[in-house]
Amino acid sequence: MSTAIAAAKNLTIDLDEDAETAKTAAVVDLDRPAALSGSTVDSEVIDEDVDPLDKLPKEAIRNADGSVTLPLFDKVTLRTKKDGKVKDRVFTELVFHRLVGADQRAIAAVSDEHQVVTSFARSTRLNQAIMNALYDKMDLADITRGGQVLNHFLKNGPKTGA
Repeated sequence: MSTAIAAAKNLTIDLDEDAETAKTAAVVDLDRPAALSGSTVDSEVIDEDVDPLDKLPKEAIRNADGSVTLPLFDKVTLRTKKDGKVKDRVFTELVFHRLVGADQRAIAAVSDEHQVVTSFARSTRLNQAIMNALYDKMDLADITRGGQVLNHFLKNGPKTGA
């Protein structure tokens, strides 16, 4: 085991330290894999203010209107019927929009077990029946990444102003 990894395993973080000690305290940036590849842990930073789940997935695309397009790892095909016509709909991406109060009420009105899929339906602006079927066929990695987009919207307000 390298000394950097051994040092990292024995790292102590004192959350009760005084201001003077805090000026020289070690900080570890968990987003930098180089932190354990030869550098000393003493010069790194631990950023406790950033939850990795609050970040958009790296594949997500921010759209000009504030929505986010999330390409799916695994496409999903649904057979739908509209106006008497049956067709195959192929989903290769989902476009998520920020939620508003009416969305929150609709989400709160359903049982706990349906709140996640209802959140997806409201944010993607897809019919609830379509989202129910789509969600059931989605890969769990895509569901998790979709949840990250929703969480990002909840943790980060819209950008306004000049």
